[in-house]
Amino acid sequence: MTGTRQQRRSTSGANARGPRLLGAAERERLERRAATGGLASASWARMRLQADANRRANHTEHPSGGANGVRVTGSGVAGAGGGRWRSIARPPEWRGTTAQLAGLWPWCVGAGAPLLGTPLGSHLSTGAPVCFDPLNWFSRGNYLTAPSLFVLGLNGFGKSSLVRRIVLGGIAQGVTPLVLADVKPDYRATVTACGGQVVDVGYGHGQLNPLDPGLLGHAMHRLQAAGLDEAAASVDAELRARQTNLLAGLVELIRGERIADFEDTLISTALRLLYAPAASGGRGFTPDAPPILDDLLEVITCGSEELMLDAAAATPERYAEAVVPLRRSLRALTRGPFGQVFNGPTTVGLDLDAPAICVDVSHIPSGDTKLKAAVMLACWAIGFGSVEALNMLAEAGLEHQRVFQVVMDELWQVLGLGEFMVTRVDELTRLQRSLGVALIMISHSVRDLHNIGGTAGARALGFLERSRAKILGALPAEEIALLDGIVKLTDAETDMVTSWSAPQALTGEPLRAGMPRPTAAGVGKFLLKVSEDRTPGLGFQLLLTQAEQSFGIHATSERFRQFGQSTPQGRAA
Repeated sequence: MTGTRQQRRSTSGANARGPRLLGAAERERLERRAATGGLASASWARMRLQADANRRANHTEHPSGGANGVRVTGSGVAGAGGGRWRSIARPPEWRGTTAQLAGLWPWCVGAGAPLLGTPLGSHLSTGAPVCFDPLNWFSRGNYLTAPSLFVLGLNGFGKSSLVRRIVLGGIAQGVTPLVLADVKPDYRATVTACGGQVVDVGYGHGQLNPLDPGLLGHAMHRLQAAGLDEAAASVDAELRARQTNLLAGLVELIRGERIADFEDTLISTALRLLYAPAASGGRGFTPDAPPILDDLLEVITCGSEELMLDAAAATPERYAEAVVPLRRSLRALTRGPFGQVFNGPTTVGLDLDAPAICVDVSHIPSGDTKLKAAVMLACWAIGFGSVEALNMLAEAGLEHQRVFQVVMDELWQVLGLGEFMVTRVDELTRLQRSLGVALIMISHSVRDLHNIGGTAGARALGFLERSRAKILGALPAEEIALLDGIVKLTDAETDMVTSWSAPQALTGEPLRAGMPRPTAAGVGKFLLKVSEDRTPGLGFQLLLTQAEQSFGIHATSERFRQFGQSTPQGRAA
């Protein structure tokens, strides 16, 4: 080994326990070379000097360098044997059409997620943030022709958590969510945490009077006080029509078949007689002191000349015979389980000034499907009527324009009762744009709509078709086949959605006490479709914030938390 190499090694290895530093003689030689050498030689010398200066600076700041003589920084590892970047470069990104990139990545999905609306999570392929809610994509983004959303997916995969996130986003933007029939309940904790109104309806918890004018009656009084008699008359006609439709729907629910045309007219006439002044042969009820179903039954039972004309009865005897079926149906509504809920004054009215409203109907037994469907139908009718009342006041300049977001969960419980119920819900959902309402409908399976059959089944499928946005969670392959023609999926999307419903690996290991419950692979994964063709949709993963987790608004399986951990007496199970 030559003397020069020995000198370089001795000077470079002067600090055996730290980084290899250049000696004074070597640095002087390199400095002369950097000053007088050629271009390549000077550049190489300056690079060696800069590297030595960096090593000396790191060694001075952190002489020990940690346990291994190195220090981890935000841009890499500093110290002997380490390496770092002075600045982190942005990773390369390329964009192209699906035809151009098919060979590079043959399972392409849509990645153009507008940052508009409520933040939901991250894109499954790109990791980019995905934002969506039907109201913003309709009014501000022009991506939808109507503010409607249909959420479809198996239970237990996060549908309710997704809708709760959209509800929270609406509250933050000044949109009032109306959960008009919370069946489980899934939204009560969310509305309570946000300071909203929770209304309980059910056995021993609260009553709901179908004849209570509610906000429509309040709007009529305000219009009359402002001297707007023509607008007040319009509200009065709207109120009678809504009450007639609601009562007809309840009667159809009791019977299980459509109401006769003359019976519909009888109900409308009887309602007018209830509110007519006593001097003109009416009962003198007012919106401030509304009648109940017993009063309606009494008017129809007693009859009048006008009611006899509606029934095409020439004599009181013929009239009494004609109204027997209607009296039976109304009797069923005023007595028994239905009477406990519907035959009495409304316990708590809706307060549309609240930031959110939830009507909790979970107190009704799950097996009582007819009563639960009747309450859901009544809540939806009253809620839509309240929205219409505020719209009329806004048109008259007496209120500022409000926007609402109606959540119709567990839709299958109502639609499965028959064609007559599908017709009633169809009437409620067709006018959402004129009402200024964003509509979110939720169901477990498209099979629930197919099983109705006949023209009613086709009309129920129309709810899904008319929803301009569809969000699909985990679904089996059979569901995808039924969806084809309504929601067109690519082959990659079909494989993705069906894979989410696959069960996790069966390890045979039970959970120990205190261990967190593992999450299935498909939980929180959804596909957003807004196109009518097979244009790829947006696959995203719902991400829950720390605030949502700490409040526990998404904890829907709390009753299973202590299973297997202890007995009711506190002993180990």
